Amino acid sequence: MSPVDPADPRIGHFLVDARSVPSTAKTVVVLIGVPQDIGVARNNGRPGAAEAPSAIRASLKKLATSQIQDVVEQGLLSIVDMGDISTEGKTLEQIHDVQHDVVKRVVTRGHIPVVLGGGHDCAWPTIRAMESSGKEYGVVNIDAHADVRPLQDETRAHSGSPFRQMLSQESSHLLPGGFVEFGLQGASVSAAHLNYVRDAGMHVVMLDEIRRENIAFIWDRMYAHAALSQRTYVSLDMDAFASAYAPGVSAPAADGFTPHEIASCLRSAAASGSLAAFDVVEVNPHFDVDGRTAKLAATMINEVLIGLAQRLRS
Repeated sequence: MSPVDPADPRIGHFLVDARSVPSTAKTVVVLIGVPQDIGVARNNGRPGAAEAPSAIRASLKKLATSQIQDVVEQGLLSIVDMGDISTEGKTLEQIHDVQHDVVKRVVTRGHIPVVLGGGHDCAWPTIRAMESSGKEYGVVNIDAHADVRPLQDETRAHSGSPFRQMLSQESSHLLPGGFVEFGLQGASVSAAHLNYVRDAGMHVVMLDEIRRENIAFIWDRMYAHAALSQRTYVSLDMDAFASAYAPGVSAPAADGFTPHEIASCLRSAAASGSLAAFDVVEVNPHFDVDGRTAKLAATMINEVLIGLAQRLRS
């Protein structure tokens, strides 16, 4: 980062390590990079997501801070950058175990992990960390796909399997009816996968349904199902956006959300007081255009920060 300009600080100037969190901090956000795309390759996706955490972080550091500066400078909001977990030479299962341990420590301390994927298989270790607390939780997946595909050979996880793993657990603290698939696209999800989620007693809202009504109204209604636990994990797959906005993803969709639509949802979730974990996954810098997708991912993280700042002021 360039030297801080007191009149124009950027998010990069506000990042601290865990030892520098002020005692006054009421909300601590912890950035955790997971630089791997093994699960994407297993799911026959386009490799390249392993480079996403560094690209997202670089874009995030450059963003202006006018909407969070006051609460950071007052010591109410602290943003910790833990860097990337070690993935070199590890299997996907070993990486998942490391991520679980890191996220569990963050959640146990009452902080909010923000995981920078990586493929969407990153959701499974975060779900396991939520499980490890022994408390009820809810999950919202913002995605074009349901990601409830079976494991490969009944044992091997991949980027399309995290929510099947969650729903098939024999013992679970997932709130009954507390999982929401938000923005699925008919051209990207099978009827069998939709039925799998619904048969589990969970909620599906398709992109075309959202467009027929007011997105803020539908988001509030759907988010409430997961937020009843007061411990909600929101997972944002960047292929939920139309490829005009997010060309650099593992599985691009021509149609999808606009940035404004999801920004308002994330800001609302963060301001609600129930957000316990967040991730942004499936950014693929190999196929990005002028860093557009990484910048959008960073902007969505900033929307979460803005929502948290709003709650701290209330």
